[in-house]
Amino acid sequence: MNIIKFGGSIVNPNGKYDDSIIEEFADLVKRSNERFIFVVGGGKICRFMQDSVQQFLDEALGPKSEQKNSARDEIGIATTKINACYVLNYFKKYLGKKIKIFPEILIDPTEKVDDSYDVYFVGGWKPGHSTDTDMMLLAKNFKANKVIKISDFEIVKNVKPTELLGKSTKEIKDILENSEDLENMTWKNLTNLVGSKWIPGLNTPFDPKAAKIGYDLRKNLTLHIGRKEEISKMLKGEEFRGTVVRK
Repeated sequence: MNIIKFGGSIVNPNGKYDDSIIEEFADLVKRSNERFIFVVGGGKICRFMQDSVQQFLDEALGPKSEQKNSARDEIGIATTKINACYVLNYFKKYLGKKIKIFPEILIDPTEKVDDSYDVYFVGGWKPGHSTDTDMMLLAKNFKANKVIKISDFEIVKNVKPTELLGKSTKEIKDILENSEDLENMTWKNLTNLVGSKWIPGLNTPFDPKAAKIGYDLRKNLTLHIGRKEEISKMLKGEEFRGTVVRK
């Protein structure tokens, strides 16, 4: 079983779904004899929606209410489900009956499901974490030994995500360009880098809760992070431009 997670911005980069990119993933499945679980994130649409309702959350719950994080997460989860449903339905239309696709998105990544299908789709599950965590829960559930995160960045940088909070786009770009590339990491390295606290909407290479699950599974699980163009190499276990996280 190949478990692949990609952000919503991969398939919807500029406020419109890019069907040609979805077809690339579908063709990947069509060429393979293996099975796949695709975990679809929220992406730019998610952050746009969260930011759009921030004023109303402040008014409804108060500017210092801890409930706001949960509310922002619920908005993000809804966005991931919309994205996952779109990609699922496009797969059905594009592939027809050539590939046996589970007819609905999976809601609970810990639930046992009919494993006779070739392809499954998953959106977000619960507040308090991102779809990175859902991917890791699926890895635990399906006893996977490799998971793949398709990113919108080339490689993980040696920068704590919290150090970028409040910085301008230019400042963030300058910091990342002048930071060390991390081609190989241990799960311990990754947990130290991303920290332990989940912050909704934080632009991080990996969800802290997901990293903790990976650390617990570190003896048997490898994480590959890289751009969409590197996915074939990642699936084949070949050298690629990106980051590999091992025990």
